[in-house]
Amino acid sequence: MKKSIFVSILAFVSIVVNAQVSVKFGDYWYQINRWDGSATLVANPNNESYSGDVVIPDVITIDDVEHKVTAIGYRAFCGCNILSVTIGKNITSIYEHAFSYSTLASVVIGDDSEESNIWISYYAFYGCPNLTSVVIGDRVSSIGQHAFQDCPSLTSVIVGKNVYWIGGSAFTGCDNLKDFYCLGEHSPSQDGGRIFADEQLSTMTLHVPEAYYDNYIVSSYDNYPWSHFGSADQLQSTELVKCATPEISYANGTISFTCATEGVKYNSSVEYVENEFNDVPEYPAPSNFRVKVVAVKNGCLPSEVAQKEFALESYVDVKTGDYKQGDVNKDGNVNVADHVKLSNIIIKK
Repeated sequence: MKKSIFVSILAFVSIVVNAQVSVKFGDYWYQINRWDGSATLVANPNNESYSGDVVIPDVITIDDVEHKVTAIGYRAFCGCNILSVTIGKNITSIYEHAFSYSTLASVVIGDDSEESNIWISYYAFYGCPNLTSVVIGDRVSSIGQHAFQDCPSLTSVIVGKNVYWIGGSAFTGCDNLKDFYCLGEHSPSQDGGRIFADEQLSTMTLHVPEAYYDNYIVSSYDNYPWSHFGSADQLQSTELVKCATPEISYANGTISFTCATEGVKYNSSVEYVENEFNDVPEYPAPSNFRVKVVAVKNGCLPSEVAQKEFALESYVDVKTGDYKQGDVNKDGNVNVADHVKLSNIIIKK
């Protein structure tokens, strides 16, 4: 009996020591590790998705106690409608499926002066349909298997100088990936299978610093895949230039983007702004919409997010004399067709 009680006490103590408490701070939920006081950003426990431009703080304060945010948890932003993410300087782990299937358009990871390393886990950014630009900074040490697999819009990846290991299939299924930059002195090793599909390599260009070119482009098969790209380019500088913040304009039913950095591509989204009509079933379209855009360019850091709010078209109902807003397609009604019209304006369809 005494032995049974002793075992039960040990089990209870183990649960208490290892327990994590979920709390909300700002827009996100966190689990606080009772052992070291660190915080992990986790998925919303109420099954509500996060949205907007994600800014992960360095520190959160709960009951006057500061907790460093050191990790982005399992499925934290999985499937979420987000355009960009700013990752805090204390992050050291990005767990499985943290951003998979999200609408994230570009991401910069570990491009700061902190000394701690960042580990990108398996499937962390798997299946992001809108992801076009990835910058993996000098704080990142390893990239897990399948981390960026099946991101069909991805065209450019920059890998920092301290990445020593990339897992198998990390970039397979990224059929539009054309430019891969490696800034380290030595090529990263691969483990758990091939990083790229063989058919990808023939259409891709490897960009490496001129001083380290021979460390990548060697005839030995042991240096696969780095010596098997379709073409290779020697970089004169490893300093990354950030794209200028784009400007947004709207005239004659057309959204336009301009940027001081030449040759950029734009990733944009639209948000509907709440107003007095939102709670009225007959008038589901809001009166304003907010456009957000990020400029990206191969070999450059993505721009800051630019945003601008516009008022929708308005009209007077000739039958009732009521003033209505949101009739974007000017058919005399305010309904889902106006939402479709707005989306088509954004993508210039």
